[in-house]
Amino acid sequence: MSVIRTVRPVRDALERRTDVDVVGLTPPESGRLWSWRQRVLPRLARESGADALHVFSSAFPLGARLPVIQTVHEAPWLHGTPENAGLKHRAWVKLGAKFAAATCTPSQGVANDLTPGSGRDRGLHVVPWGVGSEFTPRENDSDVRLKGSLPDLGGEPIVLTPGATRPKKRLELVCEGALAAGFQVLCTGELTSYVENLQGRFANLVHAGHLTDDLLPALYRRASCVAVLSQSEGFALPVLEALASGTAVVVARGTVQADTAGDAGYAVDANDADETGRAMTLAAAHDPIRREAGLLRAGAHTWDHTAARLVDVWRSVL
Repeated sequence: MSVIRTVRPVRDALERRTDVDVVGLTPPESGRLWSWRQRVLPRLARESGADALHVFSSAFPLGARLPVIQTVHEAPWLHGTPENAGLKHRAWVKLGAKFAAATCTPSQGVANDLTPGSGRDRGLHVVPWGVGSEFTPRENDSDVRLKGSLPDLGGEPIVLTPGATRPKKRLELVCEGALAAGFQVLCTGELTSYVENLQGRFANLVHAGHLTDDLLPALYRRASCVAVLSQSEGFALPVLEALASGTAVVVARGTVQADTAGDAGYAVDANDADETGRAMTLAAAHDPIRREAGLLRAGAHTWDHTAARLVDVWRSVL
């Protein structure tokens, strides 16, 4: 999940509020990020008259001289995932327990990861992400434009895996399950060597590349189901976006994305291709009860709710 896809709608929701003033401070595109974060960012925050500084990453300025709120999106090293599990990330998580005024996580699962033996439960706050109103079952002109952008999409069942271009997304397991079910897999995002290798192994894998944001809701509606089988996710935003679009999701059992989907999702042993394939078949059948449950679940997560929860956290440290 791109942090930008969460920061932008949160910022917009905060700016709609009349009880808080938000000043966005963006790092430069080039240069030493560490130096900017530790030296420039605190100065800019103080000059803006800020009462607190919220960073949407685990790394934060240590000498800000005002309350700093840290964001920890995930703890992949606790789930056997090497990506983003290096010593720097682990160190910042530990530093946050000592020096941050509060730490936000997007899910209870991540909060549970950080709590044992850390004494963090007091300053730890769960702030779930939201889903935009553009993700809806109702079709619009973007559905027509999607067909023009992806003319090779036929009428066969499609398992969508948004942004599953890195090993942590476990795209190969999605392909194996879809192969057992006789489904095509559509992957969006950057064409990486990981995806290229899988294309050589799985004839049912189609790489769609980067799609514009306005086409993404239509793609969710076109999919027969959405599969998110990674072991380490902080929240799994595609799960909510799929449910809001009226599309069923297949998730790995015992993961944050399974918690996000709740009873609306089909939880599987992602290492069992046959079980995963059967779940994909069930998901593609569009059970009306699960579909309604998914719409209700997604409807409870809005960016306005996220903004309100963040404001509560800020007030708690002042």
